[in-house]
Amino acid sequence: MSHSKMSVTVPEEIFREIKEISAARKTKLSHLVTEALSEKIKKIKEQSIISRINEVFDDPEVDAAQQSMAEDIANNMDIQELPW
Repeated sequence: MSHSKMSVTVPEEIFREIKEISAARKTKLSHLVTEALSEKIKKIKEQSIISRINEVFDDPEVDAAQQSMAEDIANNMDIQELPW
């Protein structure tokens, strides 16, 4: 994997905290920052997927189709009630 350098400006408090954490973990600051950015990117991508799924299911036509399919399945199943 190739690497690129970048310059970022962060509040002094965050900079102090991340330096303390990297020292406590005995890891490079760049590794800790990379790890944090990777986790944030993953969360952003997951939220994007969830938003797209929610948009699909907010569609009244999709909702009606889902309801109809569930009713068809329920009506065509021979389920006996369990005695508990």
